[in-house]
Amino acid sequence: MIRRLQEQRDLDSSRAANPNFAGTLAKGLMVLEAFVRESRPLGNSELAQALGLTRPTVSRLCRTLLELGYLDHDPRIDRYFIGPAAVALGYPYIVNTPLRMLARPGLQALADRFQGAASMGVAFGLDIVYLDSCACPTSTLARPDVGATRGVATTAMGRAWLAAQPAAQRPALLAALARERPAEWARCRAGVEESLAHYAERGFALNLGDAGLGIFGAGVHSRMHYGQRTLVFNCAVPGLQWRASRIRAEVGPALVELVHRIEQQAGMH
Repeated sequence: MIRRLQEQRDLDSSRAANPNFAGTLAKGLMVLEAFVRESRPLGNSELAQALGLTRPTVSRLCRTLLELGYLDHDPRIDRYFIGPAAVALGYPYIVNTPLRMLARPGLQALADRFQGAASMGVAFGLDIVYLDSCACPTSTLARPDVGATRGVATTAMGRAWLAAQPAAQRPALLAALARERPAEWARCRAGVEESLAHYAERGFALNLGDAGLGIFGAGVHSRMHYGQRTLVFNCAVPGLQWRASRIRAEVGPALVELVHRIEQQAGMH
C-alpha cells in the first residue's frame, strides 16, 4: 500500500526504509496533503501542529508553495488554501484516465435508472479518489466532484477494492484502518466485514447507510487498470427511498452488469 505522509513519524519511517527518500520534497507534499484532509484555509501554526513539523519549516514550505502557485494566501485571515497549480497538476491524470469516456454513458444511464449517482474511482492509500461521477438530474443525492476523496471503509467501491485485495494483505489494510481511521472503522467495521464475507458470491460490496449521510450503495472492483491501480465503480442512492433488499436485488446486479459490459467494450473477455 502506498503511504500517505500525514505527520513527522511517517516521514521518519519512509526515510529509514529508503535512503533515496527526498525529505524536503516530502514535507512540501505533506503540506498539500493537509488540505485534502481539511478543505478549509489553514495557518502555519495549524499546519505545524497537524504535521508534527516546526513552525519555521512550515513557514518556508508555505512561502515556496505560494510562490509556485500550489498555495494561495488570504492576508485578511493569514491563512493558506490550495492554489491553481495544484488543481492543474491533477488535470492530466483525470483527462487521460482510460475508459472514462467509454464508461460515462453507462454510468449516467445507471444513475438515471435508480435516481442516484454512479461513479468511477481508484484507491490511494486508505482513500478512494473519484475520477468521474454522473448523477440523475432529479435526484436529491449530491454527486461527488471529480477529485473528491472518501475513505475506503465508508464507500461501497472502497469496500469492493478491499475485497479484491490478496487475502494475505487484507489483515494489514484492516489494521491500518483501525489505527489511522479509528472513528471511521468503529462506525463502518460491521459493514466492511459483511461486504468482505459476501463479495465473492454476490460480486459487489454494500454500503447500507452505516457510513452516514443517509446513503445506500453498491460497489464493484473491475479488472481494468490505470497504471498500477484498478478502477472501481459505485452506484449510490438516497437511503430514505430504498430498502437494503432492493439494493441487493437491483442496484448491485445492475452495477455488476455495467462493469462487465465496459470490460467487454474495452477488449477484456
